[in-house]
Amino acid sequence: MNKTRYKIATLTGSAVMAAMLLSLLILNIVFNKKIELRAENAIKNVFTLDSDEYLNYESENDTGSLYYASLVYMGADSENRDDIYQILTPKEKKLIDWYEKHPSDEMQRAKINEATYYMKARTEYYEDSNERLLAYVDVTGEPELVKEISFGVLLDAFVIAALGAAIGYFLGKKLEQNDKAQKTFFENTSHELKTPLMAICGYAEEIEMGVITDYSQAGRMIVSQTERMSKLIEDILYLSKMESGTEPLKCEPIEMASLVQDILMPLEGIVNRRNLSVSLELDEGYVNGDPEKLEHAVANLITNSVKYACSQIEISWKNQVLSIWNDGGELSTEDFSHMFERFHTGQNGNSGIGLALSKEIVEMHGWKLSAKNDRHGICLSMVCHS
Repeated sequence: MNKTRYKIATLTGSAVMAAMLLSLLILNIVFNKKIELRAENAIKNVFTLDSDEYLNYESENDTGSLYYASLVYMGADSENRDDIYQILTPKEKKLIDWYEKHPSDEMQRAKINEATYYMKARTEYYEDSNERLLAYVDVTGEPELVKEISFGVLLDAFVIAALGAAIGYFLGKKLEQNDKAQKTFFENTSHELKTPLMAICGYAEEIEMGVITDYSQAGRMIVSQTERMSKLIEDILYLSKMESGTEPLKCEPIEMASLVQDILMPLEGIVNRRNLSVSLELDEGYVNGDPEKLEHAVANLITNSVKYACSQIEISWKNQVLSIWNDGGELSTEDFSHMFERFHTGQNGNSGIGLALSKEIVEMHGWKLSAKNDRHGICLSMVCHS
């Protein structure tokens, strides 16, 4: 149960962490390689100097730069080591000691106490002796800085990975909810279509068997159930087109009073049969909307009021607000909170997607659709401005 959210959270967190660690690895490689190359160039430069040039170089470039190479004389074959040590500084003695423990012709990186060096030895060959020189570059601070940066990036990686995992979790949760909603949608759709079909089939069988003799009443019931099924299919197809994104808004000026009257016209038969009183208070005024979609939304609102009204319906259009009230009784708090949900089945057993579809169309226009209990009935309000 709820496996999707954990899978997405794990994958998202792992992917973010892997990306950050890879970036950190590349960062370390690049920075350390940069330090090494600068040190190598400094050592190469100092090895090209002769004695006089080196003395000049040393006096002119003694700036404390991390990439200033220095030379240490390690002595000739014929010289006594103790004599050489007497003229060396403590730092130079430590460098020579380290090198003698790790002899190599290649440049090496040495960590001596709290300092970091790059060093390389070179032998100068003469007729009477061979002299050894050790060039070194003090890079103390830079590798440590890289480590500090790496530690900071690593902490950021954990935080971002945790955040990515959290986002993945909620995304997975949303997908699970969508899957559940989709499953419920199809189940309810099947049920909603099955109910009128069963009613139609039942009446048809009873007519065939001669059980029903009042064909006029049976015909009305069959027509009623057919219209119900047709309306449901129409809403489902309309909703599908909207969700596919293939139905963008095509806005133009619409006179709301005329739209309401056009929608009421085909409902006159139902209104008269049920002896409903319809009160209209429609001011002049236009809205900028999609005619087809807006007609569908308003038709659903009016049809809903006609369906549940006991005796009276009031429709008003004032100040860019369309209000539709019916005296069909107030809703419970539970039904009211789910009023605009697709296929929510109320306490009276009625369900559908008409109001949910109307709300989506209205909000697509940037407007607002709301409902409230009012005067022992329900009032739907469509506010046609931001």
